[in-house]
Amino acid sequence: MKTPFGLLDLSAPESRRPGAALAAGVVAGLSSGAIKMGWESLFPPRKPDREVPVTFLQQRGIDPDEATYTYNDNEVPWGVLAVHFGFSVVTVAAYSVAAEYLPRTKLWAGAAYGLGAFVVAHEIVLPRLGLSPKAKDLPVEEHVSELLGHVAWMLEAEQVRKAVRLAIAGVPDADTRASALAKLADTARAALRR
Repeated sequence: MKTPFGLLDLSAPESRRPGAALAAGVVAGLSSGAIKMGWESLFPPRKPDREVPVTFLQQRGIDPDEATYTYNDNEVPWGVLAVHFGFSVVTVAAYSVAAEYLPRTKLWAGAAYGLGAFVVAHEIVLPRLGLSPKAKDLPVEEHVSELLGHVAWMLEAEQVRKAVRLAIAGVPDADTRASALAKLADTARAALRR
């Protein structure tokens, strides 16, 4: 069954490699989590007094400064890293497995998924959890940093996902350019036979 713009069209079952996709998603989640942290260092989305992972941990009775490690005389909190990378790994792993079944998940090389993740996380979920003000009350700088940061995050995640999946599965995604050309050729042949 075809859906509008192919958004919900399923991949061919024989092309799916969910185990490889999940492993690729975990690796891509870790690497893209580092990209997102770097982005936020360049374009801090929030003022220093409002850090979402810290608030998230404190709401659950966890002191974010209790468990740390020291690197180059800097105390780095494990809890904040766990929240940050945990979100990235879970979100990118879900993306990777979804892309195995719904190839249009990878629309715009993952950027569309990044935009969706931004809207769901920062415009809806975080305000409802009391981790940030309502979206309409956030400064423009926060919206811009988070929106563009999520796009950069998922663009990188998609490149790593694709490479790791290929390395594990030994075959590219079902909807690569080569298979698209093969489908076009099949369609042309079928049209000529009529």
